[in-house]
Amino acid sequence: MRRERVEVMKVLVLSGRFGMGHEMAANAICEEFKKIDENTKIVKKDLLEELYPHLSKLIFGGFRMMVEHCHGIYNFIYKMSGKMKVEVRPRGEAIYKKLRALLETEEPDVIVCTHPMCVKAIASYKGRTGLKTPLVTCITDISMHPEWTALQTDIYLAPTQEIKEHLIQSGTRSENILVTGIPVRQQFLRCRYQEDSLRKKENTKNVLIMGGGLGLMPDLKELLGKLHHMHGVRTVVITGKNKKVYDEWVDRYDDVKVLGYTENISKYMRWADLVITKAGGITLFELIHSEVPLFVIHPFLEQEMNNAGYAAEKGFAKVVWGKREAYIPELQKLLEDEDELKRMKANVKRAKTDMIDVDLDKAVEIMEERMTA
Repeated sequence: MRRERVEVMKVLVLSGRFGMGHEMAANAICEEFKKIDENTKIVKKDLLEELYPHLSKLIFGGFRMMVEHCHGIYNFIYKMSGKMKVEVRPRGEAIYKKLRALLETEEPDVIVCTHPMCVKAIASYKGRTGLKTPLVTCITDISMHPEWTALQTDIYLAPTQEIKEHLIQSGTRSENILVTGIPVRQQFLRCRYQEDSLRKKENTKNVLIMGGGLGLMPDLKELLGKLHHMHGVRTVVITGKNKKVYDEWVDRYDDVKVLGYTENISKYMRWADLVITKAGGITLFELIHSEVPLFVIHPFLEQEMNNAGYAAEKGFAKVVWGKREAYIPELQKLLEDEDELKRMKANVKRAKTDMIDVDLDKAVEIMEERMTA
């Protein structure tokens, strides 16, 4: 039986702005704690900004530049760090003092990390000081990388069954691994119970195009021009914070709606018959909860290639791999194949059942039970 808490719980959620996936997972976890008990005190921090306040903007800017313009170098570093087991933990006495100041100030009952740098930093601090505060590691990649593992982690939130098996083989006890998928915000968890707020027309295919957290878009000139000329296709493009792309394409076609940054992405996912976007980890699970298939054009980052391959194996994504491979004929063929789209949609629903053991609300309850036991 679950014990009653005698005082307000305090949760410290640590992340980093290396792409939007880590941040969005952190937001989802904060929302879930609040939904279960609105009195829970949530403190969310960007650990890089806490530890390196004068360098964080430079580091984030360098990361973005590498992803956009030097992804070959990024992929090489990512693969080599896995093979060489290079750790990303912050080092130095000054960093240790900042961690101590943060933890003594916040006094959390549980620490949740959604970025591997945060995991390594807190794990190192726990190992050095004997800190007993539970550490929850939320893995936001569906391909395992050693940067996520730490002996001091008390509970793992794993995205897939395959990641759970990998963790078990690495020595983690099964009962300390909860397969939750990558956490998504409440708007995606509620969507299956809500009526679609966008009207769907009969004999019309609805396509949603998104550029991902860094605003990276496909070649919209060719893509939107072709979708505009396809009979019975309506398109929504979400450009995020990329104002240049928004200004270029807004009101260009009467059957293409162009939006800038929007919080209510789940509404447009529910409306769509197909989503064209990057295969980010959190995007994959937003699509799974929204029960909509995915079309991926020329993935190039290592994690996204792994994610796209995984989704294709599960049968709910069509991936055009080669940079020189024409994707328009493949897209048109898919949109004209009603049976294939239905099969992919059924596979999305099946993937959710196959991939997730524990809903996020139950995982949060388990965390609370462990802390009050």
